[in-house]
Amino acid sequence: MTRKVSSICLVPFQILTEVSPLTSDQRKMLMSVAAKQNWSNRVQIKIIWLARTISDLVGEKVITDNAIWEAMSLRRRGLHKQQTMARET
Repeated sequence: MTRKVSSICLVPFQILTEVSPLTSDQRKMLMSVAAKQNWSNRVQIKIIWLARTISDLVGEKVITDNAIWEAMSLRRRGLHKQQTMARET
């Protein structure tokens, strides 16, 4: 019996990368920013998930460069906000 997956977060990361792989340029871009920002592998995986979701919302079949940039900018903005809040307390 095949069970329908109702949420993308239930799909294993390996299947995500097989079905919707990053281009080599996207991978290089993510790795470059991740190194500068000191992001863990876990954070990078979250960025890819978010980029996939952003691409889905705009109706793209593949992860777009814009979706990767937007996901990374949301991550950076979120960290900046956390650091600012920590300094204020």
